[in-house]
Amino acid sequence: MNRAKETKSMITGAYEFRDEDGFIYKMKILGRGEELFFQKNGSALICDISARFSVIEPKSIRRWDNGKKISDEEREVILTKIIELYEQAYQDKLTVLKK
Repeated sequence: MNRAKETKSMITGAYEFRDEDGFIYKMKILGRGEELFFQKNGSALICDISARFSVIEPKSIRRWDNGKKISDEEREVILTKIIELYEQAYQDKLTVLKK
């Protein structure tokens, strides 16, 4: 079982949001703030962040827990949603890591 799928089955204390289209999102900072669990309806992923510096690494948004690869276009949509929900959940603006 992959880590995102395992985390999804055991997650507690995650922030939960429902948007106007009926999608349910869950979000939780993991470990020492180096990873973020993100779930959209039944699909989940874990990506790299720095909660301390409020930074996200967009290239770490690669695959859903079912193994489906995330396209560049889908990554942008997911990233936008993560940034929006992170601010609501943690009252901090998440910025994108630029290299």
